[in-house]
Amino acid sequence: MAGIKAFRGYRYQLENSQDLGLYTAPPYDMIDSAMIDKLYGLNPLNAVRIIQNKPEDGDRENADRHKRASAILQHWIDEGKIVQDPEPSLYIYKQKFSTQINGVTKSCERTGVVLLVELVNFEKKIVFPHEYTLSGPKQDRYELLDASRTNTGQIFGLVPDKGDLYQAIQNLRGDNEPLGQFTDENSVVHSIYNCHDSALIEQLRALLDDRSILIADGHHRYETALRFYNDKGDAKYSHLMMTLVSMADPGLVIRPFHRMVRKTDLADKVDMLQSLKRYFEIRKIDTASEEAVTQALGTIDTQSSEMVYWDCDSSKLYMLKINADGEEFLQQSMQEHTSLWKHLEVSVINMIVINRILDLPLDGHVLHDVMEYVNDVPKSAELLGTPDQFYGGFFIKPLSIMTINDIVKGGERMPQKSTNFYPKLFSGLVFNRME
Repeated sequence: MAGIKAFRGYRYQLENSQDLGLYTAPPYDMIDSAMIDKLYGLNPLNAVRIIQNKPEDGDRENADRHKRASAILQHWIDEGKIVQDPEPSLYIYKQKFSTQINGVTKSCERTGVVLLVELVNFEKKIVFPHEYTLSGPKQDRYELLDASRTNTGQIFGLVPDKGDLYQAIQNLRGDNEPLGQFTDENSVVHSIYNCHDSALIEQLRALLDDRSILIADGHHRYETALRFYNDKGDAKYSHLMMTLVSMADPGLVIRPFHRMVRKTDLADKVDMLQSLKRYFEIRKIDTASEEAVTQALGTIDTQSSEMVYWDCDSSKLYMLKINADGEEFLQQSMQEHTSLWKHLEVSVINMIVINRILDLPLDGHVLHDVMEYVNDVPKSAELLGTPDQFYGGFFIKPLSIMTINDIVKGGERMPQKSTNFYPKLFSGLVFNRME
């Protein structure tokens, strides 16, 4: 594995540990302009001013707002609002939350360890990306990194594990009280602890020594940091702050993106239900409704290839399973991909519904225009109540982390919008100054 090490993090000085939520923000790519304004108003020291500084009238280029963010961060440090910890530490990041999985609401707890990870090229097969990146966000994050020389947000990494790593991460926290804690607007409770016990740190380092890392979230920032290190050629930029979570963590939740397929001018109108019958065994379940979808998802076996289809024209709900013609089509199509990749529900929808039935290319822009990606059933039901706009919705089960890991370690990347690792890791809990 890439080398890991503890670090002297910079943290907000809190009079009350429960005040941490005044200063934290969701990941930079998860906050729109309205949320940025809300966070600006929440507290003048909120981390949004660093990770997503607002443009101002005098700015000549995008980089100006990042230079302003760097100056703000330095000012907070100079004033003692943010202070560096006295000892190298690992930081334990715990999140408690409830979520609906296959129609059942469950209480979960996920624990990560925040540390520094050595930057390595993907070709070394130590750190694995699971999705593709875009040049625009990478340039934006490069400008912030260049201006601030600081890791300002968390990158989410997953480590293969049979349970020993998970237990070692739990042991780091001990009986310590949290350094900071808050509850976000989705009722997720975030807590941060630290550990500077050299024996426990060495134990964790030894456990991680021969393991790989799968990037769950933060691909743009990892690639940006790697480029920055290669550009500068200086050892002080050789490591990146990451939050590592065990793949054996029982609180590791991967929510599916259900697919709502639009009636679009990009393609001729089709009878979707009739077209699907060529490639799927179709079984009618019930009248389409939020409750019926939730109940149907709860009946799907995690090992099955079934998915639920809400047909807008008939307002009926169906269970779909690939038939012989569908199998033949998948086998003959996209020869560059493995059978495992092609049998992902998201791949099946892309290949059969978008590419074959609607005769559209599997281009990122096309997929964005044709499909609405939704995590929760109530929102999906609301959208599908407008049959003039949608053919219907495809509801799928969550992917297992082992399936994702097998595909990625085999050299492939996941299709667009395959995974939603929930909950997200917030910024502002701890910063890593590289200089």
